This record gives sequence, C-alpha cells and structure tokens, in this order.
Amino acid sequence: MICLALIGASPTWAAQSSAPSPSTEIGGDLLQKKIISLGKSSQVAFDKLEILPAVDASDQILNMVKSVADNNGHSSAGVYKSYAIILHKAGFFFAAERLFYSAYRINATQLGEHHPFTLSSLNNLASNLNEQGRHVDAAAYYEDVLRFRTLVLGSRHAATIDSLANLGYTYDRLGQLDKARELLGRAIHLSVETRGRDHPDSAKLMVLFADILGNAEDAPEAETYLRDALKTLTAVRGPYHEDTMSCLQRLGTNLFEQDRFQEAESYFYHAWSRRESRLGKDNSATNQSRESLIASLNRQGLHEEAKKILGPEVAGAE
Repeated sequence: MICLALIGASPTWAAQSSAPSPSTEIGGDLLQKKIISLGKSSQVAFDKLEILPAVDASDQILNMVKSVADNNGHSSAGVYKSYAIILHKAGFFFAAERLFYSAYRINATQLGEHHPFTLSSLNNLASNLNEQGRHVDAAAYYEDVLRFRTLVLGSRHAATIDSLANLGYTYDRLGQLDKARELLGRAIHLSVETRGRDHPDSAKLMVLFADILGNAEDAPEAETYLRDALKTLTAVRGPYHEDTMSCLQRLGTNLFEQDRFQEAESYFYHAWSRRESRLGKDNSATNQSRESLIASLNRQGLHEEAKKILGPEVAGAE
C-alpha cells in the first residue's frame, strides 16, 4: 500500500514481524486509553508552543510503551510502532513521532540500517513528519528509504514503488512539481507493469498523480487518470469503499473545475448518497460531497434543486 493510503494523506504502515497489537497486551485497553489521553495533552501543549509540558507528557508515554516493549524482546520495535500508529491516526503527531523514532532506532540497532524493517520504520517516521508539515525533513528520510530500498529490494519491488510515490508526494508539498511528476509518473509505470493496471494500488497512484496535476491545462489528463482509477476501485473495492467514494468526489471536482457542471453533479450526487449511507449525514466527507453537489446545481442555475438539498431550515435561515 501507499503511504498516502488514499485517498488522502495518511501513511502506509509497513509490516513488522511479530508486531503485537496493543489491544492484546496485559491491560491493553486501559493502557491504550492512558496513552491516547497523554498524547492529546502532549499535542495540545505542543500546538500552544508549551514545549516542556508537551515533552513531559510524551516522556510518560515513552516510559509506558517501554515497559510493554521490554517484555516483548525481539518484538519491541513492533510495540513502539503499534502505539505510534494509534497516536498518529488520532492526530497526536508529536508523541507519535517519538515512538516512530524509537522503533526506527531499535530496528537499526538490532537489524542494521538497511534492513527492510528498518527502512519501513524510517518510512513511517517520514510520513509522520509530512503530516506535521515538516516536508523538508520528510523528504530527506524518504530519499534515504528510496535509495536503500532500490539497492536492497530492487527498483521493481512494491515497497520501492511506494517510496517513489511517497517522495513524489512530498516534493509536490515542497512545490517541486517537476520532480513530483517525474517520480509519480515512474511509480505509476512500474506499478502497472508489476501489479497490473487493475490493481487498487495502481489506481491509488493514478488518483495521487491526478491530484498534483493542479493546473487548468492538465485537467483533461487528470480526468483520464481519475476515470481509470474509479473503474478499478469500483470493480475491486466496491462502490461503497472509502477509496471509491473519495475518487468519485475527486472526479466530480475535476469536472467542476472544467466548468462541466452537469457531469460533475452526477459524481457529487453519488459520492454524497453513498457517503451518507456509509458514514452518516453529519460526517465531514458527507458534508463535503453535499456542498459540492449544491454548488454544481447552483452553477447550472438550478437553485430550487439546491435549496431542496439544503433543507427548509437551512434554506430559510438568515
């Protein structure tokens, strides 16, 4: 899978042998709750630039995880990684970063700097830095991961292809668009060759590439990639899978930006109805599709139809 596990910007977590799930540890549920609570405290303090409280809370997390890891011997890196993922997915990046780094250092010490597990740990750390907006630091780590995965695993290995995509995405965040396009283009080419055009990871790469084709003149090319990706994701993942619904939304946005509002309306409608069915009417993704649908109707002059979707309470509000 791709670091941008699409179709958004959350990282892919490479496998770690014998990595235990925190929920299976003794008192795992209680410990996990404590770690999440401390992770939140640490992130809130860090966001307020209250560094000492942030470090203190993350130190407590490190000590808790260390006590579990010390009882897992050779799997200790996996313990750090498991809790790091929990914190990362909750948006508590500061504490997660320290756990990811610990997992990386353990693997580097026990297995060597260039072992696949070590490179996966470094990849996870880079993904965390990307989420924090520290794209320069993330790019440096991703460059190392790509270099050594190419040497150790080969240029056509799935993990190496994903590293191309990760680095390309990061270059895009840095505004280095030519490098981003080159790397993502190579990633798509290799993925199609090795995994097949109808593989979901190939489809995800196409969506990612379409996302970086941000200029108006690139919209038709981006549309082609999105249509190919949507066909694959619908067939392989199913119409209600998160990736498929997100691709629907992206294709609608692409058409909207080309002033093809009637076509966009159809994709927004299906994205909205499916997301509401699966995620609920108050979900942020559902609301995104709903607002996009209303915008496409308004741009066609179908204001009464748009008001029906808004609902009488909202439409009548001042």
